[in-house]
Amino acid sequence: MALGQWALRGYGMMVVEDSDGFVGRIGIHHPYDAPAPQIGYILCKRCWGKGYATEGVGLILNWMRRTHQTRRLVSEIARENIASARVASKLGAVLEATILREVTFDIWVYPAPAQDA
Repeated sequence: MALGQWALRGYGMMVVEDSDGFVGRIGIHHPYDAPAPQIGYILCKRCWGKGYATEGVGLILNWMRRTHQTRRLVSEIARENIASARVASKLGAVLEATILREVTFDIWVYPAPAQDA
């Protein structure tokens, strides 16, 4: 599925490594029926609280806007995942909606870049 995203859309998930090796994945998932690309990540527990998610999501936001002119980017964050909600909030995302699937997810929307005057 991840490779298919790259072939179909030109973006997808990426590997994250540090000096100790594999850390996790971060990138964009865009299901066929989803209206907007979704930023997501999963990191090894040893890396939690070190700023990897905030830095990585910030880089992904900038890259998507620069290379794909993407205006709307979202994150679906499980309601109990306070740390990921904090990452989204730090990067300017606002809580837009809540959906119920297997668990309750909050939809966080990252602000579109300001238009050049």
